[in-house]
Amino acid sequence: MALSLEWACGFEQFGAISDINQVSKPWAGQLMGGFNGISTTTGVRSLQGTGVTPQALNLGNYGGAGILWKVPDIGTRYIGMGWYMGSLPTSEGTLFQLSASPTNWPGNLAPDGVNISVDNLGVVRIRQNSNNTELAASNPYSLNGNTQYWLSISCNPHSGWVTVALNGTIVVTTALGINFSLQYITFVTPGINGGQIFIDDLVSYSSDGSDTAATLVPPRSVWTSLPNAVGDETQWSRVGGAVANWASVDGQAYQTATYNTTNQTGTFDYYNTTDLPGAPTVIDGVVVTACARKEDSGARDLKLHARVDGVDDVSVPVGLTTGIAFWYLSATFTQAPGNVPWTASNVNLCQLGLEAV
Repeated sequence: MALSLEWACGFEQFGAISDINQVSKPWAGQLMGGFNGISTTTGVRSLQGTGVTPQALNLGNYGGAGILWKVPDIGTRYIGMGWYMGSLPTSEGTLFQLSASPTNWPGNLAPDGVNISVDNLGVVRIRQNSNNTELAASNPYSLNGNTQYWLSISCNPHSGWVTVALNGTIVVTTALGINFSLQYITFVTPGINGGQIFIDDLVSYSSDGSDTAATLVPPRSVWTSLPNAVGDETQWSRVGGAVANWASVDGQAYQTATYNTTNQTGTFDYYNTTDLPGAPTVIDGVVVTACARKEDSGARDLKLHARVDGVDDVSVPVGLTTGIAFWYLSATFTQAPGNVPWTASNVNLCQLGLEAV
């Protein structure tokens, strides 16, 4: 079975809740509820390096606090993440739900789909949203506070299964018996006083169709490389006093004082980035992320580039909307330019580029 990386986030590049609110393609994300924040906890760190601030997403400890994602309905969805909760909830509470329609609050259930819950004994259940029918339940599982787990969730509502695993061991799985379009995924804190939940190194994959309920997402660390040197083209102008183009965009949140800009189409800006901290043997892909906004009238699109040794892979044009809001735009390149596998060497050589069109 082949998994294709769609999206990945180490959360290091997000400096505030307003940043994560604006995560875009292929996800449309929205944080909801109280006590949401970015944590610098060490409980969910699997890999870090010089120059990257460890940050994880804290879903909070307020009933219903969480995050809602809109995803393409592509059949099987695989999600993996570094995950822990400080303590078990005082009663059964929802952790995730997979549904065809959005909920108006993470703690509420959508009318269609399934939800995954945990109770005060550590029993993980899969329930049908429409009537709360229990489809499957695990044995009691001892969740240790402040301990990282690699949590995997797979779901194919058309073929009909949901699987939940911790550290490579399936905790609970079920044949659904219902069919729905998987368009929304909700991450939830399980009730008031349920303990804070932190997630990190979030990855999402689709499959080639030969998957099974026993297929799991292996542990993955999402490394965040930041611009650190001039690339092959420096055609955009710098605002805010930075001498080099990369120095304008080496931050982890959007900048309103120091940035690069252009009012011409057909212009390019490239940046070298920090190297990987080691030499991994498996690299699933490179996700190029940009934070951009359009300040003038008229149409303006942005293309994201990955360049290795002068050869580019280029994203589809992303339309920008005039206004004060910054938007995170992303493109996933599962193969290196030239249609070859990614290696540590070509990742370290890779330049990230922006093209105004």
